[in-house]
Amino acid sequence: MNLLDFIKGIIIVWLAGISPLDTNNFSGCTNPDYFLAHRTACRQISPVVKTLEYEAAQNKALSIATMGSSVTGGMGASQKEKNWVSQLAQALKKQPGLSDLQVSNGGINGFSTQNMIDRQIPDRIIRQKPAVVLFETCLLNDYLQNIPIETTNKNIATIMNQLTQGLPGSRIVLLSPNPRRHGEVKNKAGHTYEDYILGTKAFIEQNGWEYIDIYKEMNETLAKKNMNLDQVLSDATHPNDEGYDLWANIVIEYFLKGPKRGNE
Repeated sequence: MNLLDFIKGIIIVWLAGISPLDTNNFSGCTNPDYFLAHRTACRQISPVVKTLEYEAAQNKALSIATMGSSVTGGMGASQKEKNWVSQLAQALKKQPGLSDLQVSNGGINGFSTQNMIDRQIPDRIIRQKPAVVLFETCLLNDYLQNIPIETTNKNIATIMNQLTQGLPGSRIVLLSPNPRRHGEVKNKAGHTYEDYILGTKAFIEQNGWEYIDIYKEMNETLAKKNMNLDQVLSDATHPNDEGYDLWANIVIEYFLKGPKRGNE
């Protein structure tokens, strides 16, 4: 963690009523009652699974709702159980008190951020009243549909405003989509696929929203394993079973351990 990130973290938790000592030793946020009373601050330093476990301790019916495109829906996987959402659900149900956790898959083929708004997907998610929302940002389709990055960011903000207002007690996590073939080719809006990834990541981080960079993490994992992108894609866009395994492992680790710090 660099100095700026550390200072920002201290400011966030100070404003929410947690002392700097608590941010270092987790003494406050490891207490379920304290966590529930200080959700916003504790979420800055606690893994997502702790949100679920502490909510479960209150005997609440817990659910996770996902929303996104076909790569959230699992297109390219050999069977439903192989997509990243199903694998996440299987892993979380093994955690203490989470055996009854419900996880819905809201990935829709071909959907862009504009489709999300036009089809009122955030309203559907809000009606489910989930404890956690996973919002995959649909950038594969924004890129293919030539939506300007400025519009994509505006759409993400609209969706996030709807979700945060409609689900004030829920934890909302954004995810980028996976890498794709030929992403270096500019679309009719003049953007490469990576332009969307980098542009939205900067926008999301500026707004302080929780974010998992699947694109970066998958590319780094491929490099470490001396694998190429073709080995984990079923076509130009969608992961195959091995690709979804990589995606699932990234999300599972984030849920269980929290965001990586510094050079992790």
